[in-house]
Parts: sequence; C-alpha cells; structure tokens
Amino acid sequence: MAADPRVRHVIALLERCRETPPSLAELSRAVNLSPAHLTRLFRRDVGTSPASFGRSLRLDYARDLLQTSFMTVKQVMAASGWNDPSHFCREFKRRHGHSPLAFRRHAAAAAADEIPDPTDEVGDEPG
Repeated sequence: MAADPRVRHVIALLERCRETPPSLAELSRAVNLSPAHLTRLFRRDVGTSPASFGRSLRLDYARDLLQTSFMTVKQVMAASGWNDPSHFCREFKRRHGHSPLAFRRHAAAAAADEIPDPTDEVGDEPG
C-alpha cells in the first residue's frame, strides 16, 4: 500500500470514479500537488503512473463485470469508463489475454464445467 496519504487519496478517487475517470490535472488538484510531483510520488509508492494504475483498475473492473453481470460488452465498456470500443478491446486483450467477448465466453465455459450436472446420479453406485 502507498505510504503517502496523498497517493492513497488518489488511489481511492480512481477506485470510486471508474465510470468517469478523473484526469491527472483533476487528481493533482484534489491533493494540492502539481501533476509532475503527483506522478513522481505515485511512481515511487505504487511503481506506475496514476494513468496506468487507473487504466488497470478499470480493465479489472470490466473483467469482473464480464464475469458476474448480464451487461452487454458495450455496457461494460461504458461502466468501466471507456468510450472507444476498439481502444477498449485492444487494452482489454493486452491486459487479460482475450478480447472482452472471448473472455466472457471462456469464463462462462469454465463456470459451466464447475456446475454439477443434475442428471448425474450420486450415491447410487453399487458398493
């Protein structure tokens, strides 16, 4: 976890504002730092830039929505703060290894394998 309270505050803002991610200028104003100084502190404490961290948060949120909701890919894209479908798909694939639709299909197939088949009779084997 980040040591600097200003960095922790920025992380909390990025986690709360997934649908409309704040700009670096807005984040820096929220903690009374210049964008350059905030970026330096953030890199020191987190290991990446605020923009990269926010993008990862939003892509992970999109992954969670694809796994747990019935939202369309377009709705997931909007809910996770993306407005360009090709950019969203490209970034999602870069982070998670599959396009959003392929990821959802793969997750659904994996979940179906975990659900027991009700036609399997358990306990009726001769002993």
